[in-house]
Amino acid sequence: MKIQYKGFMREKIQKNPVTIGPDASFYEARNLIHEKGVRHLPVVDKKGKLVGIVTDSDIREAGPSDATLLSVQELNYLLDKLKVSAFMTPKEKLITITPDTLIEAAVQLMYDHKIGCLPVLEGRKLYGIFTETDALDHLVDVFGFKQKGTRLTVALEDKPGAMLGVFEVFKKHNVNVISMVTPSFMVEGKRIAAIRIRTEKYKSIVKDVEKAGYTVLSIGKWPSV
Repeated sequence: MKIQYKGFMREKIQKNPVTIGPDASFYEARNLIHEKGVRHLPVVDKKGKLVGIVTDSDIREAGPSDATLLSVQELNYLLDKLKVSAFMTPKEKLITITPDTLIEAAVQLMYDHKIGCLPVLEGRKLYGIFTETDALDHLVDVFGFKQKGTRLTVALEDKPGAMLGVFEVFKKHNVNVISMVTPSFMVEGKRIAAIRIRTEKYKSIVKDVEKAGYTVLSIGKWPSV
């Protein structure tokens, strides 16, 4: 059977996100953000093409300040006439991605540009949206936090095949790996691997890993999830 998953954005994003039109009022945008519990509202035209985005911070900035001299009635009138197109970030200033963008490339873009979301476009039409919450969800998934397991932090030589001995121990004990992450930094000349294995009976495994010449730096015991 052919595996369809490729690690592209189309497999992880929010499709059909909450949207608003450019001619909607300030109050419509504010109410929609509050009612739906979202922080980013893509602005689309009648053909579904992205024309901009409104965030919760845009709403705060467009709203009245405490120092205003206008009456409540005057404020309500003005804000009701204020269109989304007047305070949104236009599409030309947005960083966007496509459904075929790699997930880690999208996260890198958000990190580099310090932005909270990326509209996903197929042509000019809005396909979905990828937010910082989605990025964190992906991180939780990659680390395997939602699965019960034991986390071993192991020091390794920085050379090809350095993990082989560790995996041989796992095979001997018939234990599956939930996730493995190795950060780019070195500690005293060694690479660090955070490995989550699907077992709570870790003592004999740790013993064999150390017997194979590896240093186990820490053990995260079976969590309650």
